[in-house]
Amino acid sequence: MAGTIGKRNMPPTTSMYDMPRGDRWATRTMAVLAGLMGVALAAGQIGAAVTYAWSPDVTLTLLAQQELPVVAGRGVATANITSATLQASELASSTRALFAAGSIALGITAVLVAAALSWFLLSISAERPLRPALRRFCTIAGCALLLGPAVSTSLAGFASMEAAFQFGPAFDDLLLPGFSASTWGMALPIVGVSVICLGFLLRRMERLERDTEGLV
Repeated sequence: MAGTIGKRNMPPTTSMYDMPRGDRWATRTMAVLAGLMGVALAAGQIGAAVTYAWSPDVTLTLLAQQELPVVAGRGVATANITSATLQASELASSTRALFAAGSIALGITAVLVAAALSWFLLSISAERPLRPALRRFCTIAGCALLLGPAVSTSLAGFASMEAAFQFGPAFDDLLLPGFSASTWGMALPIVGVSVICLGFLLRRMERLERDTEGLV
């Protein structure tokens, strides 16, 4: 026969290697720092949600559209106003709720990603199998990065549209009821999809190894 089929004689193990004590403590320190950063980011978003929900005056930046007069011969062809910052004292309750929910979604995203990263680093420091820990991290962090910013951007966009309709008459319809998204709001879901794909690739590799185990 051209090949031989048999079982690999590999001793069961629960760790990949013997991690030096210094590396172990450094990994645990990074896990703690990642958790603290996630808590700090979440606290900031919770503070923003509280401001949107209960503050008497709320500062908003809304889309606007108006062409400005330009003096000829000054090197400027056209000029336009694309946004307006205002301090709203009578913001509708539904708009406040949408803005607050968007901030909470970002806070939850920060907590989930930080928790997944901290658990992954602690698993490494405990010398647990790398692939299951990495796969778990990719699943949790990827889904959080995909859904959290997308939900937050959607909620904030609808809230901005409501605010533009509410305060538009105060500016002679300068405000533009539109849906805007920040660069991070569009980039983080792409990162989330990439992380999820990495986790899927790890699962496929493990399945392939199990299917081919014992082939020589």
